[in-house]
Amino acid sequence: MNTRPAIDESPGPVSLAVAFNQDSSCFVVGLDTGFCVFNSNPCELKVSRGRPPPQSTYTFKADQGSEDFNAGIGAAEMLGRANYVALVGGGKNPKFPTNKVIIWDDAKQLPVVTLEFNSQVFQARLSRSQILVALLNSVSLYAFSSPPKKVSSFETADNPSGLCCLGAKIVAFPGRTPGQVQIVEIGTGNVSIIPAHSSPLKAMTLSPNGEILATASETVRPPSTILIARNRFQHKF
Repeated sequence: MNTRPAIDESPGPVSLAVAFNQDSSCFVVGLDTGFCVFNSNPCELKVSRGRPPPQSTYTFKADQGSEDFNAGIGAAEMLGRANYVALVGGGKNPKFPTNKVIIWDDAKQLPVVTLEFNSQVFQARLSRSQILVALLNSVSLYAFSSPPKKVSSFETADNPSGLCCLGAKIVAFPGRTPGQVQIVEIGTGNVSIIPAHSSPLKAMTLSPNGEILATASETVRPPSTILIARNRFQHKF
C-alpha cells in the first residue's frame, strides 16, 4: 500500500515529505529510500540516510559513512540542528510501521524513542520539551521525556495532510469542523477555536516567533492569518 503519495513523479529516489527545522537553517527530506538533511544557505547535503536526490543545484558534503535505510520515510521533522529527527514510515516500502513515530538519534544511528498508535500517523512535530503527533482525526501532545508522557489529546476533522504546528507556547491544528483552527496554550491548556475558512484546511504554518499562524483551505481564495499576541487571537484575511 502506498501510504504517502509522492511530491513529484521524477525517477527515483522519490521525495515524500520536506520540512524546515525551527530556524529554517536546515531542512529534511523524506524519500522512498530514507531521508536526507540539507543546509539551507548554501544548499549543501549534510546527511544522507538513503540514496540522495540527483545532484544538480546543491553541494554534496554529506556523511559518507551513513546507514542506507533503503526504505520509505513519509514524514520527518528535525529538532533544530540536534541529532534527533522524528521519522514516520511511508511510501510503497515503509522503513517503519506507519502507526509509529520514531525519534531517531543520528549520532548513534538508532531509535531512542518510539510512540505507537492504533492508526496511521500523518505527521510529528518536535521541540526540546514536546512531541506533537497528528493522526487522521486527532492530535496528541507528549512531554519529550523517556518514556514520553501524554499531556493532552484533541479531536480534529479529517486531517490526512497531518496539519499541525508546535510552538514554544502554543500548538495549532484543525478543529472538529472543517475550516476551523484550534489553538491551545501549552502552559494553561486554554483552547481557542477560530472559524478561519469555510472549507477544509489544506496548509498551516506558524512563524518562527510563534506570533503569526497562516492557513489556507481547499478553495481558491487568499490565505488567512491569525495574529497571536498577549494570549489574544485575532483572525485576519
